[in-house]
Amino acid sequence: MGEVVTIKGTRHGLLILFDPEKDFEDIRQNLYKKMEAARGFFKGAKFAFYQEPVKNEHKEKLEQICQQYGLIHQPEIRAKIIPNTTTPTVGSSTGSHLVNDATASQPSQNGTLLVKRSLRSGQRINYPGHVVILGDVHAGAEVVAYGNVMVMGSCRGVVHAGAAGDENARVVAHRLTPAQLRISSSIACSPADGENDADYPEIAYLSPDGQIIVEAYNSSRPAGRSSN
Repeated sequence: MGEVVTIKGTRHGLLILFDPEKDFEDIRQNLYKKMEAARGFFKGAKFAFYQEPVKNEHKEKLEQICQQYGLIHQPEIRAKIIPNTTTPTVGSSTGSHLVNDATASQPSQNGTLLVKRSLRSGQRINYPGHVVILGDVHAGAEVVAYGNVMVMGSCRGVVHAGAAGDENARVVAHRLTPAQLRISSSIACSPADGENDADYPEIAYLSPDGQIIVEAYNSSRPAGRSSN
């Protein structure tokens, strides 16, 4: 799924990205190795995390590593950096090939990425906002969004809404049978080996106790199923 930690330079400062699917210890060690390899090169540079760690203790440990090598943490520059990154991460799951297709992926001013195609196996989207897909998310594809995810077709891949910790995030699809469904830090797999005969849109959200609930999007229908 690409590098565990990536450091990108911008005119506002450094943006440090890490793979949220990896264990924290892997992220910590990888960041340390990158800082050590570039010892002195980043000294005095301002930096921000693309995605803040959910746990404060993890955030503090990553900050300490950067500060140990002379970096200056200024999280407010993240708001300056992200709007100027015109190409969201849209490409293969290995991260080795990014797709720069304006007709396929269009970030809007309200923080919503509109994807005018289906996602095939091996393709991945990571976007710091809402994602709307005018097609299907096939098995083997992955969508990671800080906000909500809406799929106008069938959703059979891996979907992670509220990836930055938003427990109010939602996932909506016409046929919701993902291989794995995540909202914030909660995880569920599709029941019955991914089979779902529902011929109407469904919505997934978190219950107050952190359980992922999946039910008919049309409120006139009875509540559907829960995923464990």
